[in-house]
Amino acid sequence: MTNIDIFTKHPALYLPTSLEDNTEVVDNLMNLKACVGHEIIVYGTVTRKGTHTTRRNVRFSSYEIKDTLTFATFVLFGDINDRITEDNQPQYIKGIIELENGLLKINKASIVDENKAGKLVPIYSGVKGKLKKADVNDAMLTLDLNSEIEKDTELIHKELERIFGPIYISILEKLGFVGCTSIANLFKSCHKPSQVNEFYRSLEMLKRLSSALMAGAILKERIVSPVSAAKASSKINNELLTKYVPFTLTGEQFYVCNKINDRLANGGNALDGLLIGDVGTGKTVILAMAARQVLLSQSNSKVIFLAPNVSLCEQLRKEVTAMIPEVQSALVCADKNSFSASARLIFGTTALLHMQFDNVELLIIDEQQQLSVKQRRLIKSTHYLEASATPIPRSMALAKYSSENVFFLKQQHLPKEIYTRVVHKEQGSELMHSIKETLSFGSKVLIVCPKRDGDGKSNKMIDAESLANSLNSYFPGLVRVYHSALDEKECETVLNEFKTHIPILISTSKIQVGLTIPDLRHCIVYGAERFGLTTLHQIRGRLARTAPPSGINWGKFDLFLPNKPSETTEQRLNVLTQSCDGFYISEKDLELRGAGELLRTGNKQHGTTDSLIKNISIDLDRLTAAIQYLEAFMKKEIEQPQVMAS
Repeated sequence: MTNIDIFTKHPALYLPTSLEDNTEVVDNLMNLKACVGHEIIVYGTVTRKGTHTTRRNVRFSSYEIKDTLTFATFVLFGDINDRITEDNQPQYIKGIIELENGLLKINKASIVDENKAGKLVPIYSGVKGKLKKADVNDAMLTLDLNSEIEKDTELIHKELERIFGPIYISILEKLGFVGCTSIANLFKSCHKPSQVNEFYRSLEMLKRLSSALMAGAILKERIVSPVSAAKASSKINNELLTKYVPFTLTGEQFYVCNKINDRLANGGNALDGLLIGDVGTGKTVILAMAARQVLLSQSNSKVIFLAPNVSLCEQLRKEVTAMIPEVQSALVCADKNSFSASARLIFGTTALLHMQFDNVELLIIDEQQQLSVKQRRLIKSTHYLEASATPIPRSMALAKYSSENVFFLKQQHLPKEIYTRVVHKEQGSELMHSIKETLSFGSKVLIVCPKRDGDGKSNKMIDAESLANSLNSYFPGLVRVYHSALDEKECETVLNEFKTHIPILISTSKIQVGLTIPDLRHCIVYGAERFGLTTLHQIRGRLARTAPPSGINWGKFDLFLPNKPSETTEQRLNVLTQSCDGFYISEKDLELRGAGELLRTGNKQHGTTDSLIKNISIDLDRLTAAIQYLEAFMKKEIEQPQVMAS
């Protein structure tokens, strides 16, 4: 259920996100001098003294609050002034007490409603664009929360029983949800707190409960997997497996290949795996060997490669079919379809999703971060194997607690040295000199823009078409442009020219995935702040994919910022200057963007991770610990009765 559904149907599960302490109220202004430097609520009669505007035309009013003996001054900005409609009316004013030239002032003043003064007030967040924060907080004040808490506590117990079965009571006891920290009491302490520490302790305990709910749901998915059970097949020998591989596999590649093929050959649980390997570590060879294992061991089976674009599909087909020449292949894209009933090795874009296939034993999804969860599971297969150098946050999170289905490649068969830097506007002339230097070595330059053409909406960010026209005046006849508005034939022509004789390509992020451009040594991302970390790392992966005739395999990656960046933008981009490791980049991306929905039914690939209890984000380290603890506890509980029975 969404946050809105929870709020309307189960409001007790819609937790406050903070607490406003309005307990300290002073109604004798003579005592205010003892409160200097403290934030408190002052109660007295309020009179407006004047209305003013700042130099930036922001309206504010000055006021005086007094009792029979003394007074203090304060100001209110903007529309909040409209809440004081009459003079000489009693009001609660909250702020920091200060003393200036012997006069009392209330700084950072705000009006406190009478029904909130002298109390601890839980504060609830809204839902952006759908649910106003003020409406949520007003509604919570009018609800009979005692009855809602009773009803929603029962719902949580039912969910725990559904996930864990009858042992859920034992789990609650082990996790400390008893007595004053029972689920019902924790909800009461959040929605109707009597002490500040009680509120935050209850939130912390409910975070633990939320992690337990998610961990249990993940463990339940492991036990009741939607992937059909795999049939056992004979594992082909290593000599036959690697017969057409054009080089000797490294020890790491051979180890990963065997682990995946063991899962494909043995019966029982089907493979639903993720292969994480940076550019140059040999992912394609591992994928080809997995396909070869399936196709040569099961005569009627099919293997499908799903990729995000035509160029990558064609490249995959060329490389993979060279390693599996015994089997007929086919290509299925928007403008190209060579599919026939006899084809058992099929490569395609999302055009595949509109077709029906039978006997699909293995679906391989290359560059999985480019496709949605729904797209990646639309084709029904016995086994699934996804691959990426930079998995999306959701996949990265799944990798943290599902290690048996995650395979890593870290050793590059073609080592490279890529120098990454952040370049600011004032260094523009230096960047142009760097382009000329790269061309003087006979190497190629790729420039990536966030926009394909000018749309008239903004002149702050240059587009690929405009930049190409501009650079043509400096490098006449040496520049081409590549983006999604071109048809497939034009794209193919432009790429072929860039691979052969044209030295400069201006592109959108369409270029990021999978392609190998001979002697590409220099990449500039124009407006790098507009791109995510994993996208930038994928673009960087186009560099130095072929060895130079001699010397170091080098590359330059420049993150150009035409506008002054924020501090957070600079920190985010500096992650790329610190490491060329895709796994490290993905972990940082996960930290920055959040994991999204972790269950198989979820579609959100990044963002907050939550369970039935809302407004509590789940910490992945805590979730991993909860999975490990509950898995061990459940195993012990299941085995104990068997021991007693014997």
